[in-house]
Amino acid sequence: MAHQLLTPAQEIRTDRLVLTPLTPADIDDVHALFSDPRTWTHLPTARHTTRASTIDMVQRKIGGRARHGLGSWAVRTTDGAFVGVGGVDMTAGHVWNLGYRLAPESWGHGYAKELARAALDAAARVDAHVPVTGRVLTNNPASAAVLRAAGLALVWQGSSAAPLPDGVERQVWADRALTDDQFAWLVRNA
Repeated sequence: MAHQLLTPAQEIRTDRLVLTPLTPADIDDVHALFSDPRTWTHLPTARHTTRASTIDMVQRKIGGRARHGLGSWAVRTTDGAFVGVGGVDMTAGHVWNLGYRLAPESWGHGYAKELARAALDAAARVDAHVPVTGRVLTNNPASAAVLRAAGLALVWQGSSAAPLPDGVERQVWADRALTDDQFAWLVRNA
């Protein structure tokens, strides 16, 4: 029996956040965030050094939302202040990837946990059969704590071919059991 996919509301409100689909109008805010070295202390080589990188990422996230009914949001406080980007995006491994990047000024306020809960709820409404996963580095215990608080469990930790800082490993987290193909894809792309 086929299951029905549902599209969540275009705007989602939590207690303190307003989550709206990313649009080209968000590029300036997103670029300021993704080019800020403070937001890349765990993986400095991934920082956006050109506006073109940010434009490409936003376009990919818009396309993903169009294809899968859900994707990353622009994250703002209820008073309209931009605090980041986050949500779930469908991967080529057919799992939702929970991710976020928040402005340093908003760290420590619980926004990541609030965003993660909203993302898991939205993913369940769109396609509850697809696992929600998260990938973090071992030098980022705060993000691992957000995944744990959201109900995900560590399913793999190790190294991959991609370069990392010395002593750092990659982790894969999931909200349920994964198929062998999903697990293999996540480990290859951790």
